[in-house]
Parts: sequence; structure tokens; C-alpha cells
Amino acid sequence: MRMARLAVAAAAAATMAIPLAVPAAAGSGSGSASGTPAARPWLDGSLPTEKRIDLLLQQMTNAEKASLMTSVAKPAGSHATGYTPGVDRLGVPGMSFTDGPGGVRDGQPATALPSPVSLAASFDTQLARGYGTVMGTEAKSRGYQVIYGPMVNIVRTPLGGRDFETLGEDPRLAGGIAASEIEGIQAQGVAAQVKHYAGNNQEDARTTSSSNIDERTLHEIYLPAFEKAVKDAHVWSVMCAYNKVNGTYACENAQILKDVLIDTWKFDGVVDTDYPANHSTVASALAGLDQEFSGTTYFQQLPAAVAAGQVPQSVLDEAARRILRLEFRTGLFDPQTPPAADYEADSAFARQAAEDGSVLLKNDGATLPLDTSKLSSLAVIGPNADTAVTGGGGSSAVTPYKKVDPLSGLRTRLGGSVDITSVKAGQGSGVPAIPASALSGLQGQYFANTTLSGTPVLTRSDSTIDFDWGTGAPDPSLPADGFSARWTGTLTAPTTAAYTFGATSDDGSRIYLDGKLIADNWGDHAVSTVKSAPVQLTAGEPHSLKVEYYENAGGASVSIGWTAPGLPDPSLQAAADAAAKADAAVVVVGDSSSEGSDRRTLALPGNEDDLIRAVAAANPRTVVVLRAGAPVLMPWLSDVPAVLDMWYPGQEDGNALAALLTGDAAPGGRLPVSFPATDTQTPTAAAPGRYPAVNGVYDYSEGLEVGYRWYQQENQTPLFPFGYGLTYTSFRLSNLRGAPGVLNVSPDGSAPVQVSVDVTNTGRRTGSEVVQLYLGHPAGSGEPPKTLATFAKVSLTPGQTKTVHLTLTADDLRVWDSTAHDWTVLDGRYPLYVGESSASTPLTGAVSVIKSVGVQSVAVNAPATTDAGTSRTVTTTFSNAGDFTASGLRLGLTVPDGWTATPAAGSSATIPVIRPHGTATTTWNVTAPAGATPGANALTGTAAYDLGGRESRTAKASTTVPYASLAAAFDNAGISADSDPGTGKLDPGGYSLSATQLAAVGYTPGAQVTANGLTYAWPDTQPGQPDNVSATGQAIRVSGQGSRIGLLGTGISSAHSGTVTVTYTDGTTADVAVDFPDWYSNKASGNSQLAVTTANWNRPPGDTLGNHAVSLYTTGGALDPSKTVALVTLPNDSGIHVFAVSVG
Repeated sequence: MRMARLAVAAAAAATMAIPLAVPAAAGSGSGSASGTPAARPWLDGSLPTEKRIDLLLQQMTNAEKASLMTSVAKPAGSHATGYTPGVDRLGVPGMSFTDGPGGVRDGQPATALPSPVSLAASFDTQLARGYGTVMGTEAKSRGYQVIYGPMVNIVRTPLGGRDFETLGEDPRLAGGIAASEIEGIQAQGVAAQVKHYAGNNQEDARTTSSSNIDERTLHEIYLPAFEKAVKDAHVWSVMCAYNKVNGTYACENAQILKDVLIDTWKFDGVVDTDYPANHSTVASALAGLDQEFSGTTYFQQLPAAVAAGQVPQSVLDEAARRILRLEFRTGLFDPQTPPAADYEADSAFARQAAEDGSVLLKNDGATLPLDTSKLSSLAVIGPNADTAVTGGGGSSAVTPYKKVDPLSGLRTRLGGSVDITSVKAGQGSGVPAIPASALSGLQGQYFANTTLSGTPVLTRSDSTIDFDWGTGAPDPSLPADGFSARWTGTLTAPTTAAYTFGATSDDGSRIYLDGKLIADNWGDHAVSTVKSAPVQLTAGEPHSLKVEYYENAGGASVSIGWTAPGLPDPSLQAAADAAAKADAAVVVVGDSSSEGSDRRTLALPGNEDDLIRAVAAANPRTVVVLRAGAPVLMPWLSDVPAVLDMWYPGQEDGNALAALLTGDAAPGGRLPVSFPATDTQTPTAAAPGRYPAVNGVYDYSEGLEVGYRWYQQENQTPLFPFGYGLTYTSFRLSNLRGAPGVLNVSPDGSAPVQVSVDVTNTGRRTGSEVVQLYLGHPAGSGEPPKTLATFAKVSLTPGQTKTVHLTLTADDLRVWDSTAHDWTVLDGRYPLYVGESSASTPLTGAVSVIKSVGVQSVAVNAPATTDAGTSRTVTTTFSNAGDFTASGLRLGLTVPDGWTATPAAGSSATIPVIRPHGTATTTWNVTAPAGATPGANALTGTAAYDLGGRESRTAKASTTVPYASLAAAFDNAGISADSDPGTGKLDPGGYSLSATQLAAVGYTPGAQVTANGLTYAWPDTQPGQPDNVSATGQAIRVSGQGSRIGLLGTGISSAHSGTVTVTYTDGTTADVAVDFPDWYSNKASGNSQLAVTTANWNRPPGDTLGNHAVSLYTTGGALDPSKTVALVTLPNDSGIHVFAVSVG
């Protein structure tokens, strides 16, 4: 929409070998884009891209088009994370995808950049473009077409397991950094894939939970960074998320995909799933999903769905077009020689990025930088003082080209002039490691698999079990991902006590004492600890110890520890002794984060807080260096003079640290997230249901109060505010100005306002300042007190002054109107604040909007259901909420093919004038044909009008044609014959119910079966034919009267819950909560009861899971027995499968 005009009133490194570039794989196997333009004219590079795509699509079958939409196994020799096939017959290449977003992550050495949250902390869009350039160049050199990143999910809770991969808590910051990064990636001919769209703001239960977000919050907080990526950076690919958004899986959510991403933002790239996040064939295709990954094969059924009329041909064609467009954009169809990556130059950039993203949180008495001319000794202390932290865990864990730990970096920088003592002290996570003095005969066997099977690749003696291999392996003979180890030996307690053992690992570990399992931490996860019950041990008495461990992917670490009353950690005293003897002490601590699970606390792990206190008590010149992906608590903050947060600094960890501590470089970062003072001082902890999820739902009831917005609105003082950061000099901001002063506006557009401020370096060292412009909104707007509008970073020498120019546009003032479903700018005064953090904005001014175009919108009001062959009344209403008159209004209503819509008698679709804040309505008679296809049918209202030029608006409503019966809605074959199991596919892996096993318990075609007090008609279908409904919101005619309604079915891949809406013949409705446990669990939960369990399921070819019992369940609730049921509307959750419905 067009916005109002504005006015301002001023008031030692280890280097790894690099693999050879991998050429882009092509075809569905080994084909390539070869052939002459004459035979294959789409290979003619002189033709426009869309013409080439047209020529190609004309030759492709539906099966070939659909084949582009499902990932397959990568070709031999490829290190790609994902791969989609081409079409050999037509010379269509396959596409290769690689993980990001902090470097190319394919298991081979690449530049491990600082974590993305560090990039966000730089507040530097030029640095972000360079960050993208490094990733794009290295991805291109390896033959990849797509890199998964950046990640722009807003930090909602500081406990989020992937917060280190994000770009902070503010959508303006995240969007600005992401757009520049995307430009850097795509300038190299590699597609960026911005992720995870949308509402994936926590890791716990991410694959099954629903992020329930109101419309305004969704558009103002969680979508703008994606919008910026699409509209400004023209991103070529978007990854849809695992989770549901307002009850519908993101990858089949038409509201956020088709309506917003594609239709409103005009995104013309490819929508891909997370791994795996597709749950349907029809719903996801209609919603705008283009490709599915990691094992799901729903899109293999698309040709059949098109033939059956469930999916229009145009939908399949459009998906194929988008995929081919991406292939052309990345140069797959044109001859190319991948460029060679310059890993040394990229490493230098990684160091600069680590320095520019590091945030100096405290620096009392100018403790930093250290004066090397007066420094003769230095103590470097911490659990990871000699270990580089190149990144977090999970799919972002890059195998670094080289890595420099803090101790090596400092020794290299300070040389022999400073006596450096290192103490590996404290327990970074879990409990203190069992010392070597308590272990004897400890032998480790290492296997090149995750199952501890076969012959060990390596057998060696280890003194303790306390290892952190980063993203590598214990030995070059072992793979970096997918290894396991078993240690056996003798343990002897030094004192008689009740010992608590701890198994701390990433991924799984377990401890056996005297043959008994005492601590079980087995499973794929980030670093976590499982403790045993207290075990009474006698001093000097030997016990047999066995420890098992495996690493699947990402980070690799294991530590076996113990604690007991009165048992000290001797490393803390050693650390204090070393600190006392040194001129200064550096304590390197931090926390581990990874996808798949959230943190349980913001506290530093293990006894790191005690370590800091011990060192600080011994040496008043103690510097704490944090290496964590998100905020941590600092109960020791008043005890130390200096704190430097380096996030996860990447492969140049030690070199960047040495440069920052010695003043060769200055910390350039500002906090992209607020740091709470306690675990509970967060927006999500302020009310139940926000976090963690309750009954599978994250309630985003905090609304717009995310991050610093909440602290300001609730008058809370965080430990450190958003935007905060010190450096080695000081600055003064002055002379805020802008013009013009007050401006009367008209509908002909919005002129940007240039805001200027002078910045002076008042200190003695060169440094950078981040000028931050925040806005307030008119009273009654419902907005937080102030929000970031824009920012600029400037570097200044001592005494230098520069004028910083900030551009303010109408987009910076807009708010979302949930009634009109559009953006608007409100009339009134917008306070303007300029400063160096969200909590420090000494310069003030104002933006005045005198008259506003406001928002013009059209709304469609339609009945929930329309039976085939009937007519219903629909209205379209145009609203002019602005301060100017609209004229020449023409209202329209677009209906599905075969339907008709005509203005009702006495109602006109043409209205000459709509005055400010006025409305106009047209009433339509809408008729559905007798053969109308059941399901949701879109009714699109249109409005064309004059307001400073011809404008148009559209809005959609849906009316559902009910299925005549449950059987008429069957869309999934969940039962197969034992002789032909491939005909059934109840779950994505091809598993199905066995017709033989069902018959053994009385469930035969057409049988009446009784379960939990209700009688159901079992589907009268043969094995391999559709026999159940995958719930996607279908409305189904069900007739009956009684006190209860029951559904017989099951959940797939996990437990599912939702609401069934019952419509009575009198038009009233009732909501019934339903729960469908996982068929694999064989255990009722929630509002469900076990109906029947079969001894086995039917398995697809190549199955590795073996035989397993599976179950069906009943669920439902109470009805009004005085009323007759007419219609049942199922939940919108394709993981729910319904075989029968009963009213009784």
C-alpha cells in the first residue's frame, strides 16, 4: 500500500586439507545438461530464461515434473546435504544443497565463520555481505547450487537451542543483516535459502508443536525479516519450518505460503521443506510447497493427484517452473568452471568478523586492552582455554579449515615476552570429570560406526574420559561424524561417600558400574548431562567401570564425572594459584547450544561460576571471556573488572581473542539480544503457556513484547540491554536534525526523511560506534514504547567527527491492521530517539504524520459451507480508513470454475465515491454447481478505485463443499495386503496396517466394530485402496443424534491433537477436543482410548525397523443429545488419520 509522507522535528593453528571442487551433479543419476541448442533449444543461453523454461516444460511429463520435487540419495562421491534429481532424457541437471548458515557444512574442511548471532552483533551490513560472499564462493567452488541460510527466526526466548544461528531479537536488525548476507551469497551464483518460515522460535517439540501467533504479531515481529529477504535481497529460496503455525503445519500452511509469501510479496523462487517437514501431497502442493526433503515422498503422488482432479495442472507446472528457474539462476544449464576458494583470505575475513562481532560488556578501570609493555605473566584458565569453539552443534557445525584455540592465539601474539600459564580448570558442563588418579587400566576402543559393532578401528589407553573433539574425531582413522567408543577399566574412590555420577555428552553416553547401568544419556542431542542416583563407595575399594559413547553428527564430546559431599574440584585451587602468580588472568568459559533441544537454564554449566569467583578472588585483573551462543547469567559480574562476549567465534577464535585482548583490534559488537538478569526475567517466562509448550502449543500471548520491547513495556531492567556494547574509546552523539519540520500529505506517495546526527570519537583510540534510531508511535497505537527503525555503524579515529545519515521511510512507521489485514500508517506524532542502545537514547526528535492515506481494504464474508448444487449469499465490503476520498470503486467477486456470482437484486458493484473512513458493500448470489468438488473453495473479493492513481485490493474467504460421507473423503491407503505391502502408505516411510492382522481382531472390510462403547462402520474397502482420511480440515456430512461422538483412527510419526467442529442441523456448533497417539507407541494418551493393537505392521521394501506392533485409538467427546448432527469438520493436521466416525 502507499504510505503517508513524513516530517521530522529535530529536537597455534591446525590447518586441514581442502577437498577438490565437486562439479554440479546432473540428471537423475548421472545425466548432464548436454546436447545442442538445436536438439534442446532450452540450452540456448541467448534466450530469455522464462522462454527456456517454457520450452522445457512443454517437453516434460507430469512424472518428470514431479520427480524434481522430491529429494533422492546423493550421487556417489558427493558431500551434499541434499540432492534433487534431474531428468536425463531432457538434459535437466540435478541440484546439490549444502548446510549453512555459519559456513559450508558438508563434512569437509571449510571456513568456520563466527556464529550468525556474532554477525548480527556487528550491526554491520557490509560485513554481512562479506560473510555471504565467503559462503557463496566456497559453496560454488564445491559445485553446490543452494546453501541453507541465513536463519532469520527472531529470538523469542534466550533458552532457544538455535539462538546462536539466528540474527537476534529485532526484525529490523535481522532483516537488514540477512538481506546483505543473501546478496553476498547470491552474487556468487549460489542460492541462499532463508529459513525457517515461520514461527520456529524454539527447538523443544519443534516437529509437532504449534506456534499460535496473532495476526499483528506475526506480521510485525516474525515475518518482516523474511519479507526483507524476499523484497530487498530477492532471495531465491525459502525453507519452510517443522512446526505448525496456528494449528497448520508450516509447509502446508496456505496463509503464510501462498497468501503472504507468494501472492503478497511476489516471491518467485523455490519453497523447500526442512528435513523432513512435509506431511501431505495435496495440501502442501496447493499451499505453495515446491520440494520435499529427507525421506518423505508425498510429491511422488502428485501426477495421480492431478489426474484425479485434486491438484490443478497449473500447480504442478508452477512448482516445476520455480525449480527450473532456480537451476537457471544458479547456472546449471550453462557451461561453468567452479571458482577456486581462497581459504587463507576467507580465514582472515573470519578473524575480522569475530573481532567486529565481539561485545565488550564491562571494562572497569580500562582493564582492556592489556598493556603488553607492562605485562610479564598471564594466566589463561578455563575448561576450554586450549580448545577452539568454532560454532554450535547440529546442522550448522562446520568442519573448520583450521582452528586456533585461545592459548595458541595468545602465545603466538605475545611470543616469549610474556610467561603464559594455562590451567584447564572447572567443568564446562555436567559434573567434574573423574580424575586419572581414581582410574586404572582404562582402555578405549573406538569404532567407525555408531553401534559399537565390529572390530575397533583404534584401541588405546586413556587416562580419563573427558574429551571435546569439536566437530572432529578422536583420531584421523575415525570419521568426523558417525563413530562410537567403549572404555573399560577400574575405578577406585579416594574417600568413602555417596557419589553421584554424571554422563555428559554430545551425542549419547552411558555408565555401567560393576555391570549395572547407573546413568543413561543415550540418544541424539546437544551437550547434556544425566546424573545417577547416589552410589555408596568405600575408599580404596575397586569397581569395574564401563562407559559407552556414540557421536552421530555435529559436535563430539563426552565427559564422565562424579561428585560427592566434601569432594573438592582440585582444578579450581590450581586455577586460583596460577592467577595469583600472574599479572592478569583470562578465564575462558561458555555454554554449548545445538538444534534439537533448548537449554534448560541461562546459567553457565557445571562449576564455571565457581571457577570465575575463585580466579577473581586471586587476581583483581581478571578478564572473563564468554563463548556462548546466547545470553548467560553472571552472578559474579561485580567481582570482575572486564567481560568480553565472543559468542562462538569461529576458526580464528584464538587469534581474534589475542587481537582483542592486546588492543590490536577493538571489540566492534553490540548486543543483538537482551541479556536477562535471571532465568525468569524473560517475556516467555512471564505467563504460563508461552514457554514451554502446553499440550503441544506455544502461546505467543506476549504479542509484540519480544526482547527489549518487553523490558521497556514492563519497566524491567535487564542485565544488559539490546544494542549495548563498549569499546576501547568513547563517543559523543550530538546535533540531531532532520527536515522538513511539519508536512501535509497527499496520496501521491511518501518522501523519505533524512535524519542526521554527528558522532565524535572523544577517546584516545580508533573505534566504531553503532548509531541506533528508535521510534515511538502515536498514543493508542498498541505499539511498544520504542522500536528500532534503522542503524548505522561508523569508525572514527581519536578526535574525529563524522555526520551519520539515517533514512526513515513510511515502512518504518507502519503498523499492521488486523481488521483490514494490511499495513497502515497512523496519523499523529512519532517520537524519535537516537542513541547507542535501546536503553540509552539521549537525542530526541519527532516524526509528524499530519494526514495519512491510511489503509484501504476489501473483506469477503462467506458461509462456512456450501453444498453442491445450492446458492448462498456472500458480501464484499470495501473500507477506506484513510483521510482522503476514494472514487470510482468497482467491487468484484471471483469464484471457482463452474460456480457463478451475480450481484443480488438492489445491490450494485459500482460505487462512485467512498469518503474518508467510509465503507461500501455489495451482496452477491453465489451458486455452486451440482458437481462441485468437495473441499475448501476460495472466493476472492476485488476492489479497484482511484486514490492518487488507480489502486486495487484483494481479499479471500473460503467456503467448504462438504464430502457426502467419510468414505467419500478417503484420501489415503493405510491398509495393505501382506503379499503386497507397497500398496499401503499410512506413514511417509511406506509402512501400513496389515489387512491380515486386522482381520485377526475382527476388523474386516465393512464390519461393524465396537470400541470403547461406540460402534463404528469399518471401511468397506480392499487392501491398497483409500480407506482413511488424512485430516486437513475436511468438512464431512455425518448424520446422527446422541450424547457422544467418537472417531476411530491414529496418529502418524508422533502424537497429534486438535479440535473437531460439530455442526448441528439448527446451525449451532460444538467443539470437541481429540487426541490421536502415535500408532507406533501402542499407548493411549490425553483424550483417547486404545481401540485395537495388531501384532505387526506391513513394511516397505528395504525396511530396517523390523516387526512392530501398532495401534488404533478412539477419541471424541460429548454432544447435545437434543440436537441432530449434520456436519463434522476435522482438524487441520495431516498427521491425524481417521478411519471411522460414530454418533451414539
